[in-house]
Amino acid sequence: MKYSSITLFGILILFNFIFAFCKNETPTKQSKDTSQQVTQTKNKMDTIIKFTYLTKDAYKLHFDATVIDFHNDYVYQVYYRNANFGKRDNFTQSGLPRLIEGGVDVQIFAVWIVQNEIKRANKFAKEQIARIKNFETEYPEQFELANSYDDIIRINKSGKLCGLMGIEDGAPIENDIDEINTFYDLGIRYIGLTWNHSNKIGTSARDESQSGTGGLTKYGIEVVKRMDELGMLIDVSHMGENAFWDVINNSKNPIIASHSNCYALNPHFRNLNDDQIKAIAKSGGIIGMNFLDEFIEQDAKANRVKNYYQVYKKDLDEIYETNKSNLIKFNEEREKFMNEHPIKGGTTIDNIIDHIDHIKNLVGVDYIGLGSDFDGGITPPVDLYDATCYPLLTKKLIERGYKEDEIRKILGLNFLRVFKQVCG
Repeated sequence: MKYSSITLFGILILFNFIFAFCKNETPTKQSKDTSQQVTQTKNKMDTIIKFTYLTKDAYKLHFDATVIDFHNDYVYQVYYRNANFGKRDNFTQSGLPRLIEGGVDVQIFAVWIVQNEIKRANKFAKEQIARIKNFETEYPEQFELANSYDDIIRINKSGKLCGLMGIEDGAPIENDIDEINTFYDLGIRYIGLTWNHSNKIGTSARDESQSGTGGLTKYGIEVVKRMDELGMLIDVSHMGENAFWDVINNSKNPIIASHSNCYALNPHFRNLNDDQIKAIAKSGGIIGMNFLDEFIEQDAKANRVKNYYQVYKKDLDEIYETNKSNLIKFNEEREKFMNEHPIKGGTTIDNIIDHIDHIKNLVGVDYIGLGSDFDGGITPPVDLYDATCYPLLTKKLIERGYKEDEIRKILGLNFLRVFKQVCG
């Protein structure tokens, strides 16, 4: 069909009018979503807002966020039970497959000094570090260790699980402060100055809770200052309160508590009181939420019940096998099953979020992170039974009213900020 030039001109004018009208009309849902996004910059720590409907997109948010757990004892299971890092087994709570399935991007492995090895603590710690480095050798396409902030960003961009290392208990330093430098060169980026027993550095929370006295030794103050000089994070989890304040008064860097909760909610000697939480926040540091039920709830041990996986292993394994190629679908189906089969009693993810709420209300959200203590012999919440359950934690944070930027900070960005400032 042919048209006159006048007709074509009229059609052209009509088309332009419609286009102009639509352009100035109220934005569609898609354009609203775009207008609410904050553009991601080159700085990994910048706040990113991507999702408008958090409840619907909870699991997408989780797998998009940087997730960092800064206390995991898996290497102890390698030592004690010959666990295979690349294999799903029935006696560990993490390992490579579960960490990947849980959306973890950075895992800090704690080198805990087993008490029957304490007399050769230095050598034992180095043996455990070698075990962690073997993970990298055995699974080079999936796992790589980092030494710096830039390493973390590079490894995450490659799609691999990023590993870091810390020491739990300063005993391996022994009498030679230069061993701190040796451990730094081996890749250690934090040291928990004590465990449950006091040492040459200072007194433990357990010992101080019994004696009421203690603190850092003169040698311990030298250790703190050397760690500051090197750019190694000081971890005060397990430290007595007197020793804690000595650290605060002698360190110039942000302080971390890699796996501790709130004394105000559960008066356990391993938890931090409000003044300690405020001091860590004032230093610019961070507190990693511990998943051990006894640190979360005062009567947890008495009220302990079997977790979801112990009760419904067959069903949960079937859900996993059906959906393992789509982790978002797997989490949706698992959540649906758990909601339809509630377990009465026991500690839950909501109880952990009570501790997160307390810190947020006390000092703000910028000082909260995750320090699970998985594979350290812990009994975790019934619905956080292993590392694959991290996405459920994100979903629960959304249900509690946490915003996307707050969730991203808790999951990992807060730790990245501290790590970059101290370790570089």
